[in-house]
Order: sequence, then structure tokens, then C-alpha cells
Amino acid sequence: MKSVNILSFLLLSSTLSLVTFARSFTSENPIVLPTTCHDDDNLVLPEVYDQNGDPLRIGERYIIKNPLPGGGSLYWHKIGNVECPNAVLQHMSSPQFSGEGTPVMFVRKSDYGDVVRVMTVVHIKFFDETAGFCAKEAVWKVNNEGLVVTGRNVENENAIFKIMKADLVIGGMKNVYKLLHCPSHLQCKNIGSNFKNGYPHLAIVDYDKDFIPFVFIKV
Repeated sequence: MKSVNILSFLLLSSTLSLVTFARSFTSENPIVLPTTCHDDDNLVLPEVYDQNGDPLRIGERYIIKNPLPGGGSLYWHKIGNVECPNAVLQHMSSPQFSGEGTPVMFVRKSDYGDVVRVMTVVHIKFFDETAGFCAKEAVWKVNNEGLVVTGRNVENENAIFKIMKADLVIGGMKNVYKLLHCPSHLQCKNIGSNFKNGYPHLAIVDYDKDFIPFVFIKV
């Protein structure tokens, strides 16, 4: 009889412990787990911040800049016999590649609010008031050569990007991030550079150490 009473006590104690544990993690105290490369609607992820310390917002305009010495802002450029700009390049300290950046806007199809958060899907498009009908060709994507180019279709899987925090402080600039290209059901790849055909392109890179750090400057 004693053994039965002891067993009953142990079972009751275990049940009470489980109930206490479950109550401690209600909707008021959610467990936030680390994210993977793809979105999880149950996660509340950190906001992405600009250089003013404000969260990036959908539909606002920003300059994306490489804060490393010799780096510069990203801009929209026409390469080849095309009607509209088609390349995502970065300004450099050399005279032929110096200049002002082209503002971008972040857009998305799903409703996650108006704030950009780390590791959530965004589409990026250039905003150029002088672009005219070329404005519809301003969405970033990655082509078959691994270069970041522009086009019109945000439905394309090659137009899926995410932003990840980089634990760096460069030249006094905080809130440093890296860009990732993240087609659905495929591993994300870092965005770095590829100096191809005489132009400093953005491109996907295979090694983590080759990514370009970026900061966001509100226009």
C-alpha cells in the first residue's frame, strides 16, 4: 500500500509541475525562438534601424551605403543596349565610380505591419523621380549570373531579400546590416560584390566572410 501511495504522490507532483510550467508560457509570455532563413509568423523579430536609430518603414525612402573605407552608396545604372537602368552598382572612392546613391523603397506583399524586421521577406526597388516609365523596372532581383539586377516582377522568387544584423561598428556608424538573397525553399546567400565587365556590381557570394556591410540612411 505504501508503494501505491508513493507512486500516486509522484504522479500528482509531476502533473502539478507540468501545469505550472505551461501556465508560465501563456500568450502574455511567448517563447521567441531563433529564426531560420525563412519567415515564421509566430516570431516577433527585431526591427531594422536606420542611422537615426529609427525603424525602417515600408514605403519610405532610404540610401543604402557600404560604410567600409572606399565603399559608397548603391545606385541604379544602365549597362548595355537597354532602354531602362538594369544594374545595381555601388559607388567607390575612385573618380569613375564616385557619386550620389539612388534611394530605395522596401515593399512586401504580406501584411506584417509597416516596419521592416530582420529576416523577414522584403522586396527592394529603386525610387527615382526622373525615371518615368522605367520606374516599373526598378525591382531588385538576382539573375542567372548571380548579379543583382532590376526588373518589374515582385512575384519572381529571385526578387526575395532579407536583412540580417551584422555585429559591427564601422567609422562611427552603428546599426550595420547585411543583405541576403532568399528564394523560397533555398538557402539564403549573402550579398557581396563582383567587379564584372568594368562595373562594381552587387552579387550573391558563397562565403559568409565576403558579404558587404550596409547601413540605411533616411532620405
